[in-house]
Amino acid sequence: MKNYKKAVLALTVLAAMPLFADTANQRIEVTTFADEDGENPNACSLREAIKVAETRRSDYGCTVYNTSKSQVIQLKAGTYTLNKELVPNADIAIYGAGEKDQDKNWSEKSVLTNDYPALQPLQTRINAGGKSRIFNTAINKQPLFIQNVILENGVAPDFGGAIYAGGNVTLLNTQILNSQAQKGGAIFLGGDNVNLSATHSLIQGNTATAGSVLSMSCWNGTAYAKREVTFTSSSIMNNGSNSSNNTFEFCGEPKATFTINTIAQNIANTVNGSILKFTGDATPNGTPNPSTILSANSSLSLKNNTIVENNAYSTFLYDTLGSKELRFNLIGFNLGTYACHYFIGPATDLKNAGFILSFNALNLTNDTEKCDLPTEALTSTHRTVDIAGQSLDSLLEPLHAAGPETGFLPIYYPKNNVSGKSLVDVDPEAKDSCTSIDQRGLSRLADSKLYYQPNSRNSCDIGSIELMKLTAGDLKGLGNTSLTDLLAKYQSQYDTVQKNMLNPDYAYLLNVLKIDSANYKNLLDQTKANAKYRAIYIDLKASGLPLPNEDSNHSLKFFNTTDYNINLETVGTGLIDDKVTNIKKDDGLFCEWNDALQQIVFYRSDDIITQAGDYNYCKYTISSKDGSTQSSGLLEARFDNIPPVAGDATVTFKYLANEVIPLNVLQYANDDGDGPTSTLKTKPNKPKFWVNDQGVELPIYIPSKTSKDGIFKVVKADREGPCPKDDSGNICYGGNIYIQASNVFNTFNDTLTYYVYDADGTISSKAGTINLASTATTTDDSRSGGGSIGLFSIASLLGLIAYRRYRK
Repeated sequence: MKNYKKAVLALTVLAAMPLFADTANQRIEVTTFADEDGENPNACSLREAIKVAETRRSDYGCTVYNTSKSQVIQLKAGTYTLNKELVPNADIAIYGAGEKDQDKNWSEKSVLTNDYPALQPLQTRINAGGKSRIFNTAINKQPLFIQNVILENGVAPDFGGAIYAGGNVTLLNTQILNSQAQKGGAIFLGGDNVNLSATHSLIQGNTATAGSVLSMSCWNGTAYAKREVTFTSSSIMNNGSNSSNNTFEFCGEPKATFTINTIAQNIANTVNGSILKFTGDATPNGTPNPSTILSANSSLSLKNNTIVENNAYSTFLYDTLGSKELRFNLIGFNLGTYACHYFIGPATDLKNAGFILSFNALNLTNDTEKCDLPTEALTSTHRTVDIAGQSLDSLLEPLHAAGPETGFLPIYYPKNNVSGKSLVDVDPEAKDSCTSIDQRGLSRLADSKLYYQPNSRNSCDIGSIELMKLTAGDLKGLGNTSLTDLLAKYQSQYDTVQKNMLNPDYAYLLNVLKIDSANYKNLLDQTKANAKYRAIYIDLKASGLPLPNEDSNHSLKFFNTTDYNINLETVGTGLIDDKVTNIKKDDGLFCEWNDALQQIVFYRSDDIITQAGDYNYCKYTISSKDGSTQSSGLLEARFDNIPPVAGDATVTFKYLANEVIPLNVLQYANDDGDGPTSTLKTKPNKPKFWVNDQGVELPIYIPSKTSKDGIFKVVKADREGPCPKDDSGNICYGGNIYIQASNVFNTFNDTLTYYVYDADGTISSKAGTINLASTATTTDDSRSGGGSIGLFSIASLLGLIAYRRYRK
C-alpha cells in the first residue's frame, strides 16, 4: 500500500520520535464527551477508555481490539469535560482529531511545505474546568503520549496542574493552557528517570508558585533524580504571575535541551523571580552546598531560541553547577533587572562556571537588562552580538499570532537590517552550526557552502525563526542510474495510484491521487520521450531546492516556472573543491531544463565515462520573473556505464532424443539501462553487446559448460573467443550456443547460468538463469521459450522407436 501520509513539518526531530506501536483501526474509540464512569454501557468515555486500556478487555461501551500492553485511544473533535483527574495504569497514547490520514485537510496545500495536506488548528480539548488536574501518572508510574490535543483548565493544590508525571511524558502538537498548581503549573515531573519531551506545542497561561510551566522533584532517595527534558519547536507564552518564583525550575540531575523555541511574555516575581532557574543554591565561594538541589553533572543546552518580553527579576538565573551551552539564542528585551544573572551576585570574576557561548544576541554592556556573564566565558570565540542600546522593534517584528504561516504557533520574525545590528545571517564563515531547521520546520541549509554565491547563503539567523531567501543550493554526488529501473519505478508508482483510486478506503485522498496519477503518468511518458544516453534526471524539488523566497508578509514563494526562470550552463570536467578549481571545457557535456519533465537533464553526447578523480559540472540559475532576486547552484556529477542485464527465461524441450539444442540467450539480455544510443552524436549506432577488435560479437560468458545438475552440457557455439579486457582468460561466445542432454531418458528440469558483456566490456552484475524444462513435467510442447527448440527431428524419433524395439 502506498503511504500517502506526508509530513506536516520538515522537523527532523519528528522523524526521530519513537514510534508508538499502533494500528489506526485498532484504537479504542471514545464516543462521548461526558465524563462517564460506568453508568452508561452504550457509550465510551475517555475515563472508561483509560480503564479498559489497563484491563485490555472490552467494557463500559469501549471496544479493545488487541491485548498489547501499549494501548491507543482516539478522541474526536470537540471538548471532553472532566469531573476529576485521570489516573492511567497502562502505557497509553491519546490522539486528538486530525492525526489520522483521513482526518487531514487533503484539499489544500500547506503554506509551509507547498505540499498536501494543509496543517490544521487543533480541534480536540480535554477541559478539567478548574475541578482537578487532568492527568496523574505519578501513582502508577506509566508513560503518557499525547498528540493533537489541548489540555486546559487543570488545577491541583500541590503538583502538576495539567500533568503530574511519574512516567515519561511525550507531547506532540499539543497545547497546555490555563492550568495551575503550587509546583508545576503545567507539568510536574516526580521520581527518577521521568523524562519530558514537548515538540511543536504551545504552553500558555499556566501559573504556579514554583515552575509555572515546569517543576520537578530533586531527589531519588538520597541521590539526585535524573531526567531528560526537551522542548523543541514550541512556543511558551504568557505563563506565570507576579507571585510566581519562576517559569522553569530545574533541580536534581537534569539534562535539559531547548531548541528552536519562542519563550516570551512570561511573568515571575520582579523582586527575586526568574524565567529559567538553573541553580543549586551554591555558596558564595563557589563550593557546592551539601544540600544543593542541582547536581554538578546537570546540563542545559539552549540553541536557536527567541527569549524576549518576559517580565521577572532575571530571565536566566544560574550558578556554577552544571554545564550551560548557549548557541544562536536571543535573550533580550525582557522587563526586569537582568537578562542573565549569577545566583550569588556579580559574575565577572566567576571561575569554572561551565559556559559555552556562540553567536548569541545579548546585552553585555548596559546595566539595565544586562546579561551578566563571567569574563572567562566571553572569550574571542563567543562571537556575541551585543544588543545593548537596541530596541526590540529594531531587530524583531511584533509578535505574530498563530496561523497557517507560523505553524499555528505564535512567533517573532527577525528583521533583515541592511545596516546596523542584525540577527540575520550572523555566521557567514560557518564558524559554528545552528539548527538545520527553524521553528516552522523550514530548512536553513546553513551548513551548505555555495560555490557561486558563498556570501548569499542562509548562514544562521539568531533565534527560532530563519528568514528564508531564494537559495539554489549545490548538489553533489549526482550520477546516472538505470533508465529501465527508473521507468519501472514510475510505472509501479502509477499502477499503485490507479489501484488506490478505485479503493474506497482512499476516497478521502481522491484529490491527491488524481494529482499523483497525472504526475506519475507524465514522468513515465516524458522520461521515455526525452530519454538521453546515460542521462541524469535531476528533480530539484525532491532535494528540497531551491529554498523558497520569503516576502515582507512572510509568504513563501516556492519554485515554479510561472514565477521563476531557470537557466543552465555547462561548466566542464575536472575538480572543484575548497582547495582546487581545475576545470577543462568539455564539448560533449550538456545540461538542459526540460519543461515537460520539470527536471534538469544532465547528459553527454558521447559515451565517455567520468574518469577517476574527475567530476562533471553544471551551473543552474533561478531568478524571479521580475528580476528582483536570483540564486545559482553547482551540480557535480559522474557518468558511469550501467551494466547490462542477463535476464531469466524458461526453455521447454523434449526429453526423448539426444538432440543438440540451440539457445539464443541474447534475446533474454539487454543493455537498456544506459538509455537510447540514438541520442549519441559520436556513436548513434553503438552496438548493445561486446564486439571484439576483429568485429566479432562475443558477449556471452557461461561459467560452467555443464548445467547445475549435470543433465546438460554446452557442446559448441556459433562463435567463441577471449572475453573482454581483464577477463580475456575466459572463453566468451556469440550467436547461438548449443546444449545436449547427457542422458536421452532425462525427465528432470535443470538450469544453466550465463553472463553478458555490453559494448564497453562491462559484465552483467548478476547471472541470468535459463530454466531447462522437460516436457515430462510441463506436458505442453507449445510452451517452449523463444530461442529454444520445442520439437525434435522425425529422424530422432524414429531412431528412438528403433532403439526401444531393439531393447525389447
